[in-house]
Parts: sequence; structure tokens; C-alpha cells
Amino acid sequence: MPINLSPSKTKGDFFRQNQREILISFCALLAVLVSWLFPNKLFGETFWSSFFLFLVFPGLIIFFLLKESLKNFGLSWGNFRNGLLYSGALIIIFVLINYLIISNPGLRGQLPVAPGIAGNYWYFLFFELVLVLPLHFFWEFFFRGFLQFGFEKKLGAYSIFPQALLQTVLGLRGSWLVASLIFSSSLSAGFIARQSRSIFYSFVFSWIISVSLDIMIIRAIHQLAK
Repeated sequence: MPINLSPSKTKGDFFRQNQREILISFCALLAVLVSWLFPNKLFGETFWSSFFLFLVFPGLIIFFLLKESLKNFGLSWGNFRNGLLYSGALIIIFVLINYLIISNPGLRGQLPVAPGIAGNYWYFLFFELVLVLPLHFFWEFFFRGFLQFGFEKKLGAYSIFPQALLQTVLGLRGSWLVASLIFSSSLSAGFIARQSRSIFYSFVFSWIISVSLDIMIIRAIHQLAK
């Protein structure tokens, strides 16, 4: 009777082999769950909660538990040519998509705009540069850096999808259009990050399409007010 001397896989083996990804999954779900259960009504609250949940928290996990370099999570310049090429092309595509959406009154009404930025140019600049710019970096570090690059060793290119789904969860309180835009832009940002090996280009992409959408909404509001 032949004896099988090969070691059998057990649950313990699975956890040892995937402990890094399990830790990242647990921390990511915890951060998203906290953000979902305690929604922020003011942009100042959103800023500080995102700062701690999506930047400080994963940063501490990387430094003290994973003990890895931040370069492993996209904090490097990566491939400049690919980053510039893919982010530039996708910015053009999304600006055109946003323009078509804003041109449709029925769809335009589903897109929110921050209070006050439509009536004051200086407040608009403050909002986009001081609040929205760092917010997009927090989200980029968490979803494309911590999540996507964190899962990439095990999932490869498929790591683009979990981060996009989790980011979309945070937009489910809005309209279906908002959720669709978040999902599609998250997939695109994930593609840029994968091709460039950096989160900096996807961060610029996300911020520019966000600002351009706000500008289009504000322009539409002013045109309707005439």
C-alpha cells in the first residue's frame, strides 16, 4: 500500500501562507466599515476621518505590523512615461464623459456639489486645493496603495477589482450615477497605478477629474441662474 508522504494542506498552512493578505483585508474592511457606520455630514469631518482611517491607520499597519517599505505600496515615482501617458489619456476620456453627463439635465441633477463653492471663487480654490486635494491622496494611498498593491502579490491584475468595489461602497448613499462614477474612476485609477507602479499618477488623475466635474456643475448652475 503506497504511503503519501507529502504534507497535507491545513487551515494553519493557509493562514501562514496568506497572513499578510488576511491582515490587509481585515484592516481595510475595518476602516471602510467605520467610515460607513459613522458618515460625515461636513467636509471638515470627512477630511479628518479620512486622514486617520485611510492614511494614518494603514501607514501604521505597514510600518509596525507588515514592516515593509512604502515603495511596496506605490509611494515612488515608478514609471513616469506610463504614468503620464495613461493618466493623461484617461483624464481626457473622463472629462468628455463628465461633459456629456452635465449636458443632460436629468443626470446633472443627480450630482451633488459642495455648498458655497459655486458662489465664491476663493472658497472654490480653498475647497479644491486645501480639502479635496489631500482627500484624494488619502483615498489613493488606502485604495490603490494599501489595498491594490497589498493584494497584488496574490491576485495580480485582479487586485484592481477589490479596491474599486470597496471604494464604491462608500458612495452607495448617493445616487446610482455617483456610485457608477466612483466605480469606473476607481478601476481607471487602479489601472494607472498598476501600469505606472505608483499611486502619484492615479492621484493626479482622480483629483483632476473631480475638480473638472465641479467646474462643469458650477458652470451649469450659473448658466441656469441667468
